[in-house]
Amino acid sequence: MVFALATALTVGTLLWKVVQPMNGAVQPMDPAAAMALETQAYAEAAARPGYEQPVDVPVSLRSGETLAGALIRLGIAPDESKAAVSLLSKSFNITDIKAGLTLEAAIAKPAEGAGPAQLLGLTVRTGPARQLTLTTSRDGQMRLRALEEAVRDERRVAIGTISGSLFTSAATMGATPTLTAQVVKLFAHKLDFERDIQSGDTFKLVFDRKVTESGRTVEAGNLLYAEIQAKGGVDRFYSFTPKGTNSTEYYDENGKSIKGFLLATPVYGARTSSGFGMRFHPIVGFMKMHTGIDFAAPSGTPIQAAGDGVVMDAKWWGGYGRWVRIAHNKEWETGYGHMSAIAVRPGQHVTQGQVIGYVGTTGRSTGPHLHFEVWQNHHPIDPKGAKVPQSSTLAGSDMVAFRARKHEIDTMIAQAEASPTGALANTDSNGFRFDMNTDAAQPQALAQTETSPLRNGSHPLRSAITTTRGTR
Repeated sequence: MVFALATALTVGTLLWKVVQPMNGAVQPMDPAAAMALETQAYAEAAARPGYEQPVDVPVSLRSGETLAGALIRLGIAPDESKAAVSLLSKSFNITDIKAGLTLEAAIAKPAEGAGPAQLLGLTVRTGPARQLTLTTSRDGQMRLRALEEAVRDERRVAIGTISGSLFTSAATMGATPTLTAQVVKLFAHKLDFERDIQSGDTFKLVFDRKVTESGRTVEAGNLLYAEIQAKGGVDRFYSFTPKGTNSTEYYDENGKSIKGFLLATPVYGARTSSGFGMRFHPIVGFMKMHTGIDFAAPSGTPIQAAGDGVVMDAKWWGGYGRWVRIAHNKEWETGYGHMSAIAVRPGQHVTQGQVIGYVGTTGRSTGPHLHFEVWQNHHPIDPKGAKVPQSSTLAGSDMVAFRARKHEIDTMIAQAEASPTGALANTDSNGFRFDMNTDAAQPQALAQTETSPLRNGSHPLRSAITTTRGTR
């Protein structure tokens, strides 16, 4: 029933192209007729004598494994596996398949537990909006067909509750990991995402994206607005390009640049393992002044420049191991120790957030971490309490233009908030799309809508059914 219902929601918006056989152009089909065909075909597959109910199985290739070998590992007979791969190779270069590639298979296992399983369908995504599907009819004939979805541009307002992490919660609302990483970077000088973000905190995002007709994000574009409610407060950031510049920056609701002078955490996802001040040193064995903050993270984790500046040191420096020092102006400097590798050179200009090296455990270190120091007038101070210079604020015609931009974005968000709670895929005449999620449990439900194989067309049995409409 879920299978048929998902199709009713999306089948009218998909563009299907038959690779083999091709008996005429695909004609539009109303959702009710599509539901009837899918229910019939699924019932036929489930009624195969001597076999259990069909199941969907992800197939992930192991290192050194062939596609045929992966199918045999599922219990498919060698001859049937080779025939499927041979047919698939007519439209897909199987020689370039790399370990980790995941395909979706539909199989039926023998009811008595003896003998090979039957391969009913196999789907592989060959592009952002294109996939190949192999299906086997009841008489054993295999057919290969391609699904290509139309892609449209969309401006999206996503309002959600964090459950687990911002990355997973934002993904259920159509945000890509790259877009969410941009959000994290924007808030890095305000929030420590390891300690400050809790389940139940909320976020709002406005962004452009390219999306398939089934609702799957192909590419995320401009981030227009980001808001996070955490630690009992709310921070709101708007994108704006000042007159005479080509650089889009982010500002708070008062037009103040949110680009903090220094990032609070130069390593995303790191755990604070040691603070500033006197401590018992784990290696030397006595109390010693710790002139920075340690952020524990896996070796190889990228380290970002805390602010714009010039690299003064990029070298091995005794107990600090591989070390980088950046001068941000005549008064402020930052230092980064124990790197596994350095990605900058002395004299190089760097920008805030630029990768300057990678977490390691070089020098006097008991495990992989970043030792981070902030210096004011050549003296180390506590990075958490540093009173760094304030950001600039827009003025004049830039402030007028910013307020107009802010009003436009606020209006979009108000439209989203005025929609029924939990409404999905409401699209107004301007092409805006807004999703709402107002409780911590809902991200899982939304994830099902966004990425379910039944919704995005990746289900092998579904492909077998809907291609029937293309041959009528």
